[in-house]
Amino acid sequence: MEKKFTSIIIAGVVVATVAVLIYFASQEIQKSHDEGFEWLTSGPFSVQNYQHRLGENIFIVAYGIAPNEKGVIRVFTPKNIEYISYLFDGSVKSQFNVYFKPDTVGKKDRCSTEDFVGVWTMKFEGVPYPPIQFEFINEFIEGGEADIIDLCKDVT
Repeated sequence: MEKKFTSIIIAGVVVATVAVLIYFASQEIQKSHDEGFEWLTSGPFSVQNYQHRLGENIFIVAYGIAPNEKGVIRVFTPKNIEYISYLFDGSVKSQFNVYFKPDTVGKKDRCSTEDFVGVWTMKFEGVPYPPIQFEFINEFIEGGEADIIDLCKDVT
């Protein structure tokens, strides 16, 4: 009887801890919303801001992935070329955040700004969430030119 009571108390503490963690994580997301960031959301996945300048990081946040949700996030350029992908498994991790920054380093299928400017699409495989789209405009952040060197030019 005493072991059963102890197990119930431990389970209650675990549930309370998870609830507190979820609360504080949601407060951080709300804080970023309040600070002027626009979040594009599909299910538990969000991308910060719709419009970006070349050289900017793209932040992807996942919060509240269900234990039975498992799949791949695939990010496509405006020319429908897969740029990057991320695996997710809610039974392992229910939340994460990652970022990427488009560049031309070592890539034969993307060699100039024209390969990045336009509407990008993030698709979710393995879950029923609709795609998220965001845009890169033909404008660099300060110092961003170093990430996208025109490799398309003929070097003769």
